[in-house]
Formats: sequence, structure tokens, C-alpha cells
Amino acid sequence: MSKHNKKHTTGYEEVVEEESAQPQEVAEEAQETAAETTEPEYREQYVRLYAEFDNYRKRTEREKAALIAYGKKDFALKMLPMYEVLLRQQKTLQDKAQDVKALQEGMRMIVTELDKVFRAEGIQKMDALQKPYDPATQEVVAMVPAPADKDGLVIDEVKMGFMMNGQVLRPASVVVGQAQEETK
Repeated sequence: MSKHNKKHTTGYEEVVEEESAQPQEVAEEAQETAAETTEPEYREQYVRLYAEFDNYRKRTEREKAALIAYGKKDFALKMLPMYEVLLRQQKTLQDKAQDVKALQEGMRMIVTELDKVFRAEGIQKMDALQKPYDPATQEVVAMVPAPADKDGLVIDEVKMGFMMNGQVLRPASVVVGQAQEETK
């Protein structure tokens, strides 16, 4: 049995009458109905949610692959002018007898093109020489004896360091001066 409400109005007020049912019967009926309807509903919800998540995962993987491919394409397009300059300079050097001026001009053009690409990408070379050693942006490959005024300064740069948008892209490999203790 279930609980039914009957509404009727008498004059100014609404009266609600309830049919009485046995509380135990009502609880048992509700449990049976809930057990019958919720398990398939939960299963259906689970299957739908699982399918939606799987579709989301596959979509994000496709988008990630597309972004990586786009990034590679964009980088390649930026590098092509430099490659072209190198190829032309190589041909010029083969055609002419070792013309130093042509080689210098080609190198200047290549560096100019690389500077453009790097600036566009937010990449800049670190300036480390004759500055205090910075462990956050540099790696020490050697320490050499140096005068007291050069103690802790970068004496030589073995590998250049680069920053990208204010973060270390590649740390500089440096040689740091170390003051010698005076022997007595």
C-alpha cells in the first residue's frame, strides 16, 4: 500500500486528508522499489560516466598531439630561413675561392635570423662572464685559482646558458675563480 493524499476545499481553507497505511508495509515497499530501480540506474550512470571520461581522455590525447605537432611546425617554419641562409652560403663558398667576406656576411645573417626567432620565443642568452656565480642559473664545471678580487666570479663559460620567459631553459656551464689562501 502506498500513502495517498486527498485534497478538498471547504470554504476558506484547504483540508488535506491522509489515508493511513501500515508504516512497516510502506517501508518495505519503498525498499523494494529503491532496490529495483537504483541498481540499474546506478549502473547506467556509471557506464555513461565511464564512457564520457574515456571520450574526454581520448580527446585530450588528440589535442595534446595536435598541439605538439603545431609547435614543431611553428618552430620548423621559424628555423627554415636560417637553414636556407646556411645552404646558400655553403653553395657560395663552393663556387668562390674561400672568400672570407662572404663567410662573415653569411654568419652575420644566420646569427641575425636566430636572434629574431629566439626573441620571438622569449629566449635570451645569459650574461655570466665576470659576474658572481649563481647556482640557480649556472653549473660549475671547474674552479681555478684566481686573484682575491676575482674570487667567486665566473672566469670562463664552457657552455652558454639560456633563459626562456624568465625561466632557465639551459643552465650555463662555467669556470669559477677561487682565491688562493696565502701560505705561511
